[in-house]
Amino acid sequence: MQVRATLFGALVIASLVAATPRDSAVILNSGSTNTVGFKITVWSDGQASLAQQNRDGSAAGAKSFTVPAAVAARFFADLAAARSSNAATVPCMKSASFGTSTHVTWQGWVSPDLECPPKTSAGDALVKDVQDIREASGIPKETLRQH
Repeated sequence: MQVRATLFGALVIASLVAATPRDSAVILNSGSTNTVGFKITVWSDGQASLAQQNRDGSAAGAKSFTVPAAVAARFFADLAAARSSNAATVPCMKSASFGTSTHVTWQGWVSPDLECPPKTSAGDALVKDVQDIREASGIPKETLRQH
């Protein structure tokens, strides 16, 4: 009887996990006259894809990669926190030719420009997540501004 209850419990848990829909978010960097822009799509299960693009929108390379599960989970939790706190950044000056913009789009919400310093801890957390995901993608590290 206990074996049956254990099997039933395992089946219930498996069906709940299978029923959880995958969530996704897009990190978009504009690039500049000197740097290639990129689009990283991250799924809640840690799967991700990178598409690099020239300023004119033409493709500059693409690949799939995996984000560590802990980073993916933290990223989606931090997105929810940033959206609910209406995360904002401090306006910042950028070079007309070298400046880039980085935004995250998730469930219809678009983050502020993560190239400018965040005003809140929720923004700081999102900047850290984007840096970790960028590192996992193999894009050379370019420090985003932290609070």
